[in-house]
Amino acid sequence: MKAIIISITGLLLSANVLMAQNTFPATGNVGIGTNSPAYNLDVNGTANTGTLLLNKRLVLAMPATSTDRGSFNPIWMGLRAGKNLFMDEEFATGTNTIRLYTNVSDGTITVTRVGGTDIPNASGYYLEVKTTGASSTNFGGIRQDFPGKLNGTFVHLFRAKLPVGYTLNAATNSMGTGGTRHWLTSNEGTGKWEDYAYVLQFGNGGTVSTGGYVFVTGAAPAASLTWQIASATIFDATALEDGANFLKNQETEDQTASFRISGNGFVAGNVGIGVTDTKGYKLAVGGSMIAERVKVKIKTAWPDYVFAPEYQLPSLQEVAAHIKQHQHLPDMPSAKEVAAEGIDLGEMNKKLLQKVEELTLYMIEMKTQMEQQEKIIETLKKQLK
Repeated sequence: MKAIIISITGLLLSANVLMAQNTFPATGNVGIGTNSPAYNLDVNGTANTGTLLLNKRLVLAMPATSTDRGSFNPIWMGLRAGKNLFMDEEFATGTNTIRLYTNVSDGTITVTRVGGTDIPNASGYYLEVKTTGASSTNFGGIRQDFPGKLNGTFVHLFRAKLPVGYTLNAATNSMGTGGTRHWLTSNEGTGKWEDYAYVLQFGNGGTVSTGGYVFVTGAAPAASLTWQIASATIFDATALEDGANFLKNQETEDQTASFRISGNGFVAGNVGIGVTDTKGYKLAVGGSMIAERVKVKIKTAWPDYVFAPEYQLPSLQEVAAHIKQHQHLPDMPSAKEVAAEGIDLGEMNKKLLQKVEELTLYMIEMKTQMEQQEKIIETLKKQLK
């Protein structure tokens, strides 16, 4: 009976120990599923955790790929989901809306697009951010601002080279009730190209404003602080289903969102604007259009042949007969044909020039005849005297 009581008491004590918070000595290793742990925490089996924080940051980093490249973060690619708000993220054509961020417009910060080599992007361009002297906030930074929205989740991704001893900080105006903002990667400078990311979760009520502000803190530099950005964009993670980030197959569904092309665009097929059938034309517009300049390149002969000696200029009698019969000039389309087929600008301009040149020849011929008649008249006048 005594042995049974002792056993039960031991089980209760063990249960209390397991249910309590355990602490371990400051030195040595801890093993789970192994009696010979080789690491501070050695798990022989599967581990499950809701959140994995390293140095209070969600980081799953791999070794650097070069002396100038920092750690490769595999989750950085996985964060590229939702609607991309700024498409020129590697600065191929400009700054991708990025401009300087400072609360005091004192000219101490500059953001410059620069071309270079060994840049971790495909464009070969990067932004150089330079702060001379003190600024506000701290050493200032960049802004790639966007309008927030209630219950909106946005991820700001950028690849930057920040000197050691400096820290990136995210800033936002009003985020609404319950809004939060935190880094998903380290925000420390390493002197190498690193992938940085932070998330903005706007609240479910109240007032929300703009986000996308990043500034630098750290010790005051001896002269100026310079750092570089190889890419930067923001994803709206709550716009997964709006289709605004993709061009749809127009044969099956409409493109409901607007889109822009900031670089060069090439279309192998036909393009229709305001029409559902291009009728085989490369560009069909159902409505009016405006342009500062339109250039049409004619592949057929330009009407300079009208002035060639062998050109058979129709007589005015022939032209008059054609007009009487067809109610339009020779070689010109009729009103019925234009209504049915439209006009070819290049061909029409060529035909109009042909008629102008023919009219010029008629006028020259008439002038020659008039001069001859004047001579005859003058001769007759002299004979009558």
